[in-house]
Amino acid sequence: VNCFATRTTAATEELIASSTEHRAVFDGQDGAGNGPRYCPSLESKVQRFPGRTHLVWLEPEGLTSDVVYPNGISNSLEPHLQEDMLKTIPGLERARMLQPGYGVEYDYIDPQELKVTLETRRVKGLYLAGQINGTTGYEEAGAQGVVAGANAAVPEIPLVVSRADAMIGVLIDDLTRRGTTEPYRMF
Repeated sequence: VNCFATRTTAATEELIASSTEHRAVFDGQDGAGNGPRYCPSLESKVQRFPGRTHLVWLEPEGLTSDVVYPNGISNSLEPHLQEDMLKTIPGLERARMLQPGYGVEYDYIDPQELKVTLETRRVKGLYLAGQINGTTGYEEAGAQGVVAGANAAVPEIPLVVSRADAMIGVLIDDLTRRGTTEPYRMF
């Protein structure tokens, strides 16, 4: 499958910068939003790195589909502005938007409210895994799901993974003892 790349332009940046009142979500603008750190919105990129162009990967949706996903321009602009934005990107001037993008804002419980089994301290028998615990990333969610699922299935024999045992032990220890102020990601 062939993927292609293009870049945003000064016109893209100008449109984003002039559309602040038309955004549904923007992390950091008023301290209320908390967007993904490792997959920032185009609004975040324009604010943090003014005067630069930003890479846009054009990824086919499938082997037999004409639909292309423009990866790298997630945003919370109103749909008509998203269509205008596409026209500012080389190669997408005549693209037809099939579905508007949406802004991602994270909200999560305080992970210090969890036991190391990923059971909530407040509700016995309720186990949580993934973004609700303050993490981001498929791997982190999947690993938490294994631990939370095992403990939910057989609570009388708790599966507790320490920092010394595995990376998921580091993640669970960090979250349950230290908490997090932004979406947590392991590298």
